[in-house]
Amino acid sequence: MDKSHFNTFIFSNSDKIYYYVYCLLRNQEETLEVVSSTIEECWKERKKFSHTDMIYVFKIARKLARLKTDGCEKRMSLVYTNNLLADTDPVLNRFCLLTQDLSPVQAEVMCLRSMVRLRMDDISIVVDLGINNVQSILSVVRKAIRARINSNGTFADLKNNEVLFKYYSGKSTLKEEEQLRLYFSRMDLSDVTGADRELFQLFLKMGNSAMPSNCSDQLFLKIKEIQNRNWRSSFSRIFK
Repeated sequence: MDKSHFNTFIFSNSDKIYYYVYCLLRNQEETLEVVSSTIEECWKERKKFSHTDMIYVFKIARKLARLKTDGCEKRMSLVYTNNLLADTDPVLNRFCLLTQDLSPVQAEVMCLRSMVRLRMDDISIVVDLGINNVQSILSVVRKAIRARINSNGTFADLKNNEVLFKYYSGKSTLKEEEQLRLYFSRMDLSDVTGADRELFQLFLKMGNSAMPSNCSDQLFLKIKEIQNRNWRSSFSRIFK
């Protein structure tokens, strides 16, 4: 992958990388540091993956995020604390609040599916779990978040909508989930509960949100620094 393709690839997916790492660390400063390190490692290894291979990038980001935690596993096994900054995207803040009582891997799987929009088998590779386990986690987490939005919500009405029923069973396809997002954005499903509508509108907003502008600016400078550093190093080797 040459420099032009790499930059297009990274900048077109930087928001997704940022959101994913943020969901792991729940801290803006640490997230920016890990995303920067992820980009640097990807640049060094750019010849090993294609310009569409997001799995490789997320596996690197996951590895670095886990190393960032205290004792690798210690912090990720704890219940999340509310370490959110005032300037955090309110939609991202809402997602973190809705998932703060979940286990780290549950929140991670939900992020990769609902925000990053990875396929089930790709999520399985990133988190190193079987597809059946991923589906089970999605089913549990989706119902938990729905209940947190509205504790009085009932699932009895879900059988009236086949796709919505599959969604809460963790077995819906990306295409079916996009169909639901479209329906909810247009308010076509007037017979569904407010909890379902709020859930899908949340992820619709998440999918269209960008990282904080100051973070984007810092990452842009980081990429320039990495690439200029490598260019100077190559140039100096030529004239040794």
